[in-house]
Amino acid sequence: MKWNHGPASYNSLILPLYLIYLILVLSGVPYSGTFTVYGPLVQPTLACVGEDVQLPCHLSPKTDAREMTVKWVRGSRVVHLYRRGQELEEVQAPAFQGRTKMLREDMAEGKVTVIIHQVQLSDTGQYTCYFQRGPFYNETSFDLQVAERKKGTFSVMGPVHSIQAEQGEDITLSCELSPKLDAGNMTVKWYRNQTLMHRYPNGKKLEESQGTEFQRLKQDMAEGKVTLRMHQVQVSDSSLYTCQVQSPDHCEEAHIELHVAGRSCWVHGFLLNHSLLELEVILKNQPSPHPI
Repeated sequence: MKWNHGPASYNSLILPLYLIYLILVLSGVPYSGTFTVYGPLVQPTLACVGEDVQLPCHLSPKTDAREMTVKWVRGSRVVHLYRRGQELEEVQAPAFQGRTKMLREDMAEGKVTVIIHQVQLSDTGQYTCYFQRGPFYNETSFDLQVAERKKGTFSVMGPVHSIQAEQGEDITLSCELSPKLDAGNMTVKWYRNQTLMHRYPNGKKLEESQGTEFQRLKQDMAEGKVTLRMHQVQVSDSSLYTCQVQSPDHCEEAHIELHVAGRSCWVHGFLLNHSLLELEVILKNQPSPHPI
């Protein structure tokens, strides 16, 4: 350390700060700085008993987190821990062992998600997402609320029969609440198999969009109808879809099966057969090149 030949008061201030810095670094005690941690956009995170819930966190600015320590905790209990490229299951609280999975595909961009499988009412509480790189750390906290599926409050009904569509069409998948309750203040999730496709609300204020589509959606939800619009569906979109509606204390869902038929093969086959038929007619009507 180069001593600054300045006023004694200046030197007396710098020296204690430098000593504190050395103590923190040598002792391994982390301190915050260099990046900010953000949790789920929609808070609190709502889930139904028995489903898998995702708890995403990301860094700002985008920072490579692959060499960091990343930890989710609930109070003093470790939910999931990642350190130096490894996930350390042995330090997890017993209640979470074998129930968590960490998505690492976007860690280079500072995005990390932990999945808790088959959440229970006992999983309700405040969770903290913690990132550390060397002596630098930061964290954010958010709430997870798990609701029980109760009968009698309301039910969610989907179509009786599967939905049939042709490739390239725009379709709408719909579910309705019974009795007809206003779903505008509820959480609506659409799943394709077990993958979350769409969530309402999605973290943005609906008032920011006042177009015709928004007005129709708002009116439908006020009447207990929730919809998912899919544009130009493909054969690969054929699957089982789940419409899940959750109030603060109740959760229900319905399933919709979608079958998308390929249009291209039929069209091409029709055009080919049509062309062959025209060619045959033309050949029959042509005069013989060697009349008798």
